[in-house]
Amino acid sequence: MDTANIKPLTVNGIRQLAKKISREHKITHTDALNIASRQAGYENFVHAKRQLPAANEARGFPVYISVHWFIRRPRQGDPMPNVLRHGRELLCVHLSRPLVEIVPKHRVGRARGLRGFRMEYVDHLEHRTNLDSQEAARDRLLMAARSLRFMEATGLQPVSTKKYDAISRQLTEIPGRDHDSDWFDPESGSYVCLDEPYAAAVEGMEAKRFHWLERNGLEMVVPQWEGIYYAGKCISHLIGPDGALLLRVADALAKVPAVKEPNPWPHETGICNDDFVSPQREADAKPRRSRPGPSYGDRNGATPYWGQTGVPSRWRPAKAMPIELHRQLGSLMQGLSAAGFSGQVHKKLGAARSALDDWLPMEHQDEEGQAAYEAYFGGPAEICGTSNAERLAMLTKARSIVVQGYDDCKPQRTLLAAFDAGIAELQKVEPDRPRA
Repeated sequence: MDTANIKPLTVNGIRQLAKKISREHKITHTDALNIASRQAGYENFVHAKRQLPAANEARGFPVYISVHWFIRRPRQGDPMPNVLRHGRELLCVHLSRPLVEIVPKHRVGRARGLRGFRMEYVDHLEHRTNLDSQEAARDRLLMAARSLRFMEATGLQPVSTKKYDAISRQLTEIPGRDHDSDWFDPESGSYVCLDEPYAAAVEGMEAKRFHWLERNGLEMVVPQWEGIYYAGKCISHLIGPDGALLLRVADALAKVPAVKEPNPWPHETGICNDDFVSPQREADAKPRRSRPGPSYGDRNGATPYWGQTGVPSRWRPAKAMPIELHRQLGSLMQGLSAAGFSGQVHKKLGAARSALDDWLPMEHQDEEGQAAYEAYFGGPAEICGTSNAERLAMLTKARSIVVQGYDDCKPQRTLLAAFDAGIAELQKVEPDRPRA
């Protein structure tokens, strides 16, 4: 990586660049700090430390967006096919309000343009996983910036509950719908759909779309704005039941300047999988945790599986359960899936069934025949009893199979907790009274 092309945006970025310069040129860290500061546009490191906070304060509230990238296989025509390439791209966006006022932490991943991101700190959005190229990383950064500008200007929030499920499902039938996202106005509670189909895809469909909306009691406004999904290639449509809100949102978006691609890139390129420390985290002296990743080796009777950079591994019992016990348990769980449990218990039993379905082929990779892997979905199911006493007996039997088949470990205890929840629910009602 050519360090001469890197232009840091933060004090921490200057320090990271200085480390690279010091190693490459075999100079002192102090000299490297001054060189890195000059690349950032300052006289020296002392000047940079004085100017960067003041510059950021004058421009509003800086938010740093980071995306890591890693090219696993060379592409056809790659000018450097034998060179392993990877990095971390950083984009700084100055907002008029603090990030947490633009979008709460729990809604970040729900927003169009921010899916896959997490609020690593109050001034830093970090993409959880690695993308497969530098171009893809930069595109994701620009899309994230457009999403932030959209929320900043309109005050809309991404939908994160089931409150708007009905209208969202209704809008799946609108002709030409594509790249749509769900939003709501916190003040009025009214729903807004941002529909962003390709311009060519909806050409000549305007009348058909308006007639559909009219029949369903909805309105549509086309704002003069570049959109979030694919700026310049898609047409944004604001759809919802509140026409006045749509007009207000469109008016706000008309004043939002386009998010331009920096020229030249990069704002700052770091090392893939490094731990970027944002200025606010650094000022608060809060140590950061690295992105999650896969685990290796058994731990407390459990073994990890799956997982990747940004996604932690799942865990299963290290000792396999005999396949005959899997077949018995699978038959019971398929029968119990039709039982009339509460939504919470049904969800827990469903998660346990899916986990066991994942574990079976890992535990018995050498077993022949598809039937060996259809114990939990597709194989023979035990008929579920019509009384609580019969269901209770099935749950108790399933629990005993798990105790017999697996050693004590956290994954096993999670399965037992699902059965215990069902048993406790049935024991609260009369044992011989059928449930609806």
